[in-house]
Amino acid sequence: MSIKITTNHDYIILDACIVMNLYASGQMENILTAISEMFAVAAYVVEIEALSIYANSKHTPNKKERIQLQSFLDKGLLLAVDLESAAERASFLAFSSQRLDDGEAITMAIAQHRHWAVATDDRRATHIFNSQGHHIQILSTPELIKHWQKSARPDPDVLYQTIMDIELKANYLVGKKHPLYQWWQSCKV
Repeated sequence: MSIKITTNHDYIILDACIVMNLYASGQMENILTAISEMFAVAAYVVEIEALSIYANSKHTPNKKERIQLQSFLDKGLLLAVDLESAAERASFLAFSSQRLDDGEAITMAIAQHRHWAVATDDRRATHIFNSQGHHIQILSTPELIKHWQKSARPDPDVLYQTIMDIELKANYLVGKKHPLYQWWQSCKV
């Protein structure tokens, strides 16, 4: 069953770290289909930033797995988008000037002008976006995974493996100050 996760956004645009985490999970299609909003990703993120994850583990960094998003694009689960207006390009430059990488800056500019929710785990990007008074919902990897768990009810072993794959293949750790830190840790026991 697909359930809405945002308050009033039709799209959620994923930044590179979220793409890498979801892909590493091995459950990306299931996670995306468990959420009723549409998902987008900046073409720049697809082509330049979210290129690979660790094949087995961050402990064997020389073995990489290429991220293949074409099947998600073909199935309509992801929409690749680009900056379309002068206003979006100006916002991209403004975000870039605040030391965000290009993928995050493009993602934030698109979200701002199209009133889309953003999925990012980057604390700096979140801080910059929120400090400028933007009223765009920001989601994190733990929020997406918890939503998938609530709506799809995967077996606890599948949830455990999903979280371990995100941590090991995407090198992602939930910060201790994250509101879902305890939940994330409890899924690993």
